[in-house]
Amino acid sequence: MKTLFLRPAIVLAAIFLLFTYSCSQKEKTYPVKKDIIDAVFASGYIIDSNEYLLTAGTDAYLNKSMVKEGNHVHQGMPLFELSNEVQSAQYETALSNYTDARDRNDANSPQVTQLKLQIEQAKLTRSTDEANYRRYANLVKTRAVSQSEYEKASLQFESSKRNLSILEQSLSDLQNSLALNEKNASYQLSIQKRNNKDFILTSNFNGIVMFVYKNQGEYVRRGETIAKIGGGNPIIKLFVAEEDIKQIRVNNKVIVSLNTDKQKTFNARISKIYPAFDDKEQSFILEAVFDQMPENLFYNTQLQANIIVNEKRNALVIPAKFLAGGDTVQLANGNRTVITKGISNNDWVEVLRGVTEKDEIVYTNTRK
Repeated sequence: MKTLFLRPAIVLAAIFLLFTYSCSQKEKTYPVKKDIIDAVFASGYIIDSNEYLLTAGTDAYLNKSMVKEGNHVHQGMPLFELSNEVQSAQYETALSNYTDARDRNDANSPQVTQLKLQIEQAKLTRSTDEANYRRYANLVKTRAVSQSEYEKASLQFESSKRNLSILEQSLSDLQNSLALNEKNASYQLSIQKRNNKDFILTSNFNGIVMFVYKNQGEYVRRGETIAKIGGGNPIIKLFVAEEDIKQIRVNNKVIVSLNTDKQKTFNARISKIYPAFDDKEQSFILEAVFDQMPENLFYNTQLQANIIVNEKRNALVIPAKFLAGGDTVQLANGNRTVITKGISNNDWVEVLRGVTEKDEIVYTNTRK
């Protein structure tokens, strides 16, 4: 192995050549006027303004699917039917009990009619006995009838009054009892009707069936999702990093690129900023609305977006890489000067003070 010794003159020459090469790599520029935009990147997808998950309210088999993906539905429309043999029997029993209780509580029901007829007969009997009592009361004064005959008429009259009072009270008690029975039967029927809703799943609003997650005949458990229903206008759901959220405001302009049509961009506006960080998505969540709705927009379409947080027309700017460190730039005359920055992005920095369009700025690139 040979050892190479360099003479001092050769070393100095090498250093001079390296310095000369480095100086030749210096880039120069002048501040220029141009429009500058500062934007925050966000990813996201298309959702509907109204959407919800249709879930099972009980354990059962999916007996019948009345809709499929893409079907338009209206509010209250039956969508899915779950098996409900036991519930159906309970509902029929409750309905039968209510119908019977309602019929019995009718003003012309047999029980009520019979008591009313007895009361009418008792009123006639009381009137007859009252008239007979008053006649005997007059006759006993003239000794035309005996005291015992008068007392017998008086007792008969009192008995007729008591019998009428008993029958009237019985009618009142019967009517109260029948009304209470009807009320209880109605309550039980309403419970079974509510339970029945667990087996006939309906739409909450006008919309479209986005997804059906269960097939006919499958067993579903309480709380398990059967379908997803969407409605209203399409909106943009966006996910933004923690370090960027503080720059964004409602009504910020958004430039959207859809994965289904990457050759075009669409304008939108921030319409909602969720107040808390989403742990599941590890992002802050925003919503935006299109200025003009794209044609053939598909639900769940993935997208990328740039949220414009600041922009300025005809600003004085320099390339961002020409910052020599902090807020300073290197001038061609060898001096360094501090600038006041305005809007900045990855490519450009707005200069508010420090240099003009006449100042030549240097960037030295020492990399080969």
